Amino acid sequence: MTVSSDLETQARAQAADLGRKAKAAVADKVHDTADAVQSRAAREVQATADAAGAAADTFDPGTMQAQAAQVVAGYLEDAAHRVRTLDVERTVRDVSAFARRNPLLFLGGAALAGFAATRFLKAGEPDSRSAGHTQMTQEAGHGTP
Repeated sequence: MTVSSDLETQARAQAADLGRKAKAAVADKVHDTADAVQSRAAREVQATADAAGAAADTFDPGTMQAQAAQVVAGYLEDAAHRVRTLDVERTVRDVSAFARRNPLLFLGGAALAGFAATRFLKAGEPDSRSAGHTQMTQEAGHGTP
């Protein structure tokens, strides 16, 4: 065996080792990030459940509003528990397998979810045109500040 082939073999082995280490580091970082996101999502859902429970307490006991708020709080509590106990890696594998088996259905569902998320986010934003009109009207001395 020649010196150049020995160096080439060593270089390939070192490159493979670096690749394995990089892959492991990325996997660790992704896992840590997923855990942090999962924990934050669970806290957010739990806080919403707590707020719904508090809202139920503000209504007269036995009223339809109090019952509805309690039902919502219960569903949110359940959702928070599910988020806390969710196995992210298994879920990703399951979604990947579903996407491979049903690519058109998966893409259609992803598009629908994207449209729904966009509408939800836009509904929460103040209308910039009406905000600008209100500000211009106030600056001109019309209307209430």
